[in-house]
Amino acid sequence: MQVSIIGKGSGWEDAPASGEIWGVTQLILRRPVSLVIDMNVYEDGRWGEVERLEALEVKRLCMDQYIPFIGLDNYPLRQVVKHFGTDYFSNTVDYALALALFRDYDEIDLYGVNMASMTEYASQKAGVEYWVGRAHGMNCKVTVHGSMSTILRTQNGLLYGYDIPQKDRENGRCEEEENQEAR
Repeated sequence: MQVSIIGKGSGWEDAPASGEIWGVTQLILRRPVSLVIDMNVYEDGRWGEVERLEALEVKRLCMDQYIPFIGLDNYPLRQVVKHFGTDYFSNTVDYALALALFRDYDEIDLYGVNMASMTEYASQKAGVEYWVGRAHGMNCKVTVHGSMSTILRTQNGLLYGYDIPQKDRENGRCEEEENQEAR
C-alpha cells in the first residue's frame, strides 16, 4: 500500500492527483486530498486568527465532502505510542508518518515537506527524519520529493568524508555509483 503525505512547503504542487493522498493541515484549501491530518492547537492563539479560521474551514470542508479528518481528538495516540514504544512527535508530519506505518503502508512519498532551515521547521526536522528512519527500519520505502527538502540531507548535500553528492532520495543511488557502472 502506498500513501503520499503532502505538506505545504515548496514542491507540494508536484504530488500526484490520485491515489491515497494525505494533506497536512490546511493543504486541502489548495488541492483535493483523501485525508486531512492536523495536530495543531488553534484555540489558544499560538497560531493566530487567520490560521484558526482556516482550520475551521478545513473541518467544514472535510465534513461537507466526507473526507476523513485526523486531529488531536481522534488520533490513535495510545495505540501508536504503545506500538512504537515512543511518544516522539514534534510536528504533524511526524504523526502522519507514524500513522502510515501503524496502518501498514509499505511505501510513503513525501511532497512539500521541506523542514527548511531558518524557520520553525528546522527544529522539527529531526522528528521527521526519526520517523523516516523508523520507516526504513520496517522495510517501508520512503521517497522524499523536491529539491528544496532538507530531509535526509547534510547541510552541504555531500556525503561526509567523501565529499561526493548524497544519494538521490528518489532512486536511492549515488551519482558516483552510477558513474562507476557506466565505465
